[in-house]
Amino acid sequence: MTSVEDFKQAWKELEVEEAKKGFLAHLAAYVIVNAFLIFINLYASPRHIWFPWVLGGWGIGLAFHFVFSRERFVISDWEEKCAKIELRAKELEKKR
Repeated sequence: MTSVEDFKQAWKELEVEEAKKGFLAHLAAYVIVNAFLIFINLYASPRHIWFPWVLGGWGIGLAFHFVFSRERFVISDWEEKCAKIELRAKELEKKR
């Protein structure tokens, strides 16, 4: 049987892995969609360049996603969740 500490460690590792995968999916979407938008802009209206606004705006969101998907932020959030769950479990134990 798995101990609680092993479970918590596996959960923490899974949270970090999912955060990294989420960022990579966001990055892939950013590259694919913006490459298409650049093509559309340069093909349809090369005299009016608007794609940098899209790249910049979405890039800000991507930068925040990068920062908050880093391991220390994910683990900090995970530790907060664990503390809340442990507190809730203790409250339920007291009610019994």
